[in-house]
Amino acid sequence: MKKRITSFLLALLLYAMHLSAQDLQISGKVTLKSDNSPLPGVTVTVQGTSLGTATNPEGGFSIRVPKAGSVLVFSQIGLEGQRYTVTDSRAVNISMTETATNLSEVVVIGYGTQLRREISSAISSVKPDDITQTPVQRVEQALQGRVAGVQVTNISGQPGDAPTVRIRGIGTNGDASPIYIVDGFQVGGIDYLNPADIQSMDVLKDAASAAIYGARGGNGVVLITTKSGVKDGRMHVSYDGYTGIQNAWRQMRLLDARQYVVMMNEGAANGGGSIPFPDVSKYPSGTGTDWQKALFQTNAPINNHQVSVTGGTAKNSFAGNFSIFDQEGLVGGDKSKFKRYTFRVNSDNQVKEFLKVGANMAYSHIRRSAIDPNQEFGGLINNAINLDPITPVIETDPAVTAKYNPNSVRDPNGNFYGISPYVTQEVVNPLARLAVLNGLTRVDKIVGNTYAELKIVEGLTFRSAFSIDLGYVNGNNYSPIFYLNAAQQNANSSVNKNVDRYYTWQAENVLSYNKDWENHSLGLTLGTTSRKENSETLFGSNTGLVVSDPNMAYLNLAVDAGSAKATGGASENALFSLFSRVNYSYDNKYLLSASLRRDGSSKFGKNNPYGYFPAVSAGWIFTEENFLAESSFLTFGKLRASWGQNGNDRIGDYPWAAVIGVGRGYTFYNGTGNGYINGASPSYIANPDIKWEASEQTDIGLDLSFMRNILSFSADYYIKTTKGWLLQVPIPLSVGVAAGTANGGSVRNSGIELALNYQQNFGEFKVNAGVNGSFNKNEVTEINNAERILPGAGISTYGQVERSTVGQPFSYFYGYETNGIFQNISEIDAHSVNGTRIQPLAQPGDVRFKDRNGNGEIDQDDRTMIGNPTPKITAGFTFGVDFKGFDLNGFFTGAFGNQIFNGTRRHDFSSSNMQTLFLNRWTGEGSTNDMPRFTSSDNNGNYTKISDLYLEDGDYVRLKTLQLGYTLGTELSQKIRLQKIRFYASADNLITLTNYTGFDPEIGARGSLDIGIDRGIYPQARTFRFGLSATF
Repeated sequence: MKKRITSFLLALLLYAMHLSAQDLQISGKVTLKSDNSPLPGVTVTVQGTSLGTATNPEGGFSIRVPKAGSVLVFSQIGLEGQRYTVTDSRAVNISMTETATNLSEVVVIGYGTQLRREISSAISSVKPDDITQTPVQRVEQALQGRVAGVQVTNISGQPGDAPTVRIRGIGTNGDASPIYIVDGFQVGGIDYLNPADIQSMDVLKDAASAAIYGARGGNGVVLITTKSGVKDGRMHVSYDGYTGIQNAWRQMRLLDARQYVVMMNEGAANGGGSIPFPDVSKYPSGTGTDWQKALFQTNAPINNHQVSVTGGTAKNSFAGNFSIFDQEGLVGGDKSKFKRYTFRVNSDNQVKEFLKVGANMAYSHIRRSAIDPNQEFGGLINNAINLDPITPVIETDPAVTAKYNPNSVRDPNGNFYGISPYVTQEVVNPLARLAVLNGLTRVDKIVGNTYAELKIVEGLTFRSAFSIDLGYVNGNNYSPIFYLNAAQQNANSSVNKNVDRYYTWQAENVLSYNKDWENHSLGLTLGTTSRKENSETLFGSNTGLVVSDPNMAYLNLAVDAGSAKATGGASENALFSLFSRVNYSYDNKYLLSASLRRDGSSKFGKNNPYGYFPAVSAGWIFTEENFLAESSFLTFGKLRASWGQNGNDRIGDYPWAAVIGVGRGYTFYNGTGNGYINGASPSYIANPDIKWEASEQTDIGLDLSFMRNILSFSADYYIKTTKGWLLQVPIPLSVGVAAGTANGGSVRNSGIELALNYQQNFGEFKVNAGVNGSFNKNEVTEINNAERILPGAGISTYGQVERSTVGQPFSYFYGYETNGIFQNISEIDAHSVNGTRIQPLAQPGDVRFKDRNGNGEIDQDDRTMIGNPTPKITAGFTFGVDFKGFDLNGFFTGAFGNQIFNGTRRHDFSSSNMQTLFLNRWTGEGSTNDMPRFTSSDNNGNYTKISDLYLEDGDYVRLKTLQLGYTLGTELSQKIRLQKIRFYASADNLITLTNYTGFDPEIGARGSLDIGIDRGIYPQARTFRFGLSATF
């Protein structure tokens, strides 16, 4: 037995010695290649194992590897990774180079590229992973919460709706959105783009960076570069797809049947009317029609699938992508749907050493059906909020349906939709209204560009590019015969059809020269742009169709051929530009840039056909100075300043010209009676002196990087003034024609932008986080009309809600200020001037309005600024972690300091339903001082006057996206013949923190004059997706 034990222990010892002989102890040092300085904190791991260590403050390390042939992996944020194959136990010395992240990355600027460290203007970039790793439906959504100074707000949750994008505030009363330059070409809308096609997005925020685009850059510029092929001699095929479900993240809390009838009885009693519901016991608590539940689709599908192919050699490369995106709406299903097909091919070819040519071509087909996402008159969501909870979705009582109009709407099973006997006018059964909506728009779009780049001599390059944007829009809308209620009916079926065609071409020629010598670096750019836009529109309509099938609703299928109507038009404009830029740096630390653009546009008459847009910027990389060159903490520091001017030319094509319109607009005696006579008249008053809307901006910025780019910080302060708004000047109606366009008005935006980013590796655990915030102050400084007022948006029968005046923010909320609730008659009597009641019709429980002008009555002159719809602060927070193939990333977005006008609280229809917050109404002395009594006769104007009672806090913080993914290891992926495969699950709008009681606090703008008004907005969707991406 002893011998057996001895033999076993001896064998075990020999085996252990054998294993020990295979292990190798490896020591070494890691240094920075540029200056041979030691690199502390570099992660050293053995590939395929859990073994790892990190370098000490002197750059040294020691690690045991299993055997010869093991691969050591060296990595650190900001440095290019290195691999070393172990052959024996000799010392290993590794030299690492700084990567092209952050400071050394190449940034796309207007008509060129530049290293980020050399940029002296305000340009922010979105990383490719932020665009592709987190699914977005539209390209603009990739900017949300990720770029300081850029506010991206979804105007609704409806599929296909474009979000509102504002860069450094609102600077115009017209279109305030930025322009989008895709592969060097300004396109008309970017809904055709597949987000997965994008390689980079760079935002030109200040005037110095955007001035190279002259009259088009006044609202900022977003430069988009699409993906090109790889040049590794191989072809790569990849697939990315997901499927998901959507549900409304919130529903409004409305009165149930019992609460509703009690409220209606109370309102009638307070208004001196008869009690409409004597027996409330017929309506148990918790019962009644839930119109939101009936209208909102459950688990609305969303799907995206795409296949891409890339490849190339050292001289030629290509990239192709095909995608299908399909999203049904929360409301209406396929009647609120967006479906997009995209196809793209990009190619680059080095024909000769001195000649490079290439072409990009994209085609998209969009099919879209939509409802009005934010409407008070006839909006589906507004109907679901306001219709009483007593009326059923489907009326099954024969005694009731026997009284229905024969044209009352039925469901697919032939049952009548319920018709309310209590709520009338535009408030109808939303399911019935949805049933009669039949609209479809199809858009085909081709965007292509070609280029040739000639290297003349060393450093001198000439590039010529030609681009086209072709679009064809085909819209159809069919309305059947229907009866929704006495005020909402259609006795004749009708069809409307619009066909729009547009065509834009652009030719650019750019000469670039770059030269480095000794401590100097010089870059020169000269170029020209020729651009022409053409559009044609045709609209036709007919009534009294012989068919009732939406798919057969053609203009010629009408009982009376003479009922057909048609109209149309055509328009064009042209632009010719000259531009130049010089970039200079000295000793890699003193930076200077200047540009000048001259635009000539057909939109402006002979008195002001040209605009000049100069800009200059400077930068100082102070960490290159000797007193900071050896700092191990502060890696990089740059101070920059810029000034420049931009323009805005977004007006009609002929405001300077006297356009004559032809039509039958006047009635004359024709010999036998009065009749319409063909004639011609001016369409509007021409203005030959109209000129460019101009903005001037000054920016001071600071960029810092610490601990070899582990931590980076940037800050900007800017002042932007926009002058010469392009607006219509009111004229007397007696003139008989429309007002012309003139320059008048100015606005100033000033603010601060801050961004802080962190990224670091801890062995196999990688983490990154970023936070950004923007503060913007907006103030109107001039309005050049007689009233010194720029009217804004209104709501239904209530009148104007917003206006702009000098000294106030753009489009502020305008109405009456309130001061609590009258608790008793004594308080009403005390609210008086010289013994006369200021509000003579008020009763206890009514609102006390402020008599601001002190004239003893509440009148129009008491209205004032009551709120601001534009956030003072916008912020975003991104985060991501990666460990052993697992990755978790997401981002928050938020807005603060604004109010929302909750138009869903309007009660010009006293019998409409309401939110449960009205249960907190005034019911007696001392019950509340915040919400007035409910009455069917609102003599005091509690709810019919636009007042601060409608305003709510618009602050919110939202977890916009959260995604968890797992990437299979290389060995396992290769076993299933894949280069890489990743599975992921994501959620959108998972958490929203807000005090707003409406559907959604994220309310965009319907133009610069209609901001932050909730008329019953289409809510955001809470979306769950499951997907995979694979590379073959």
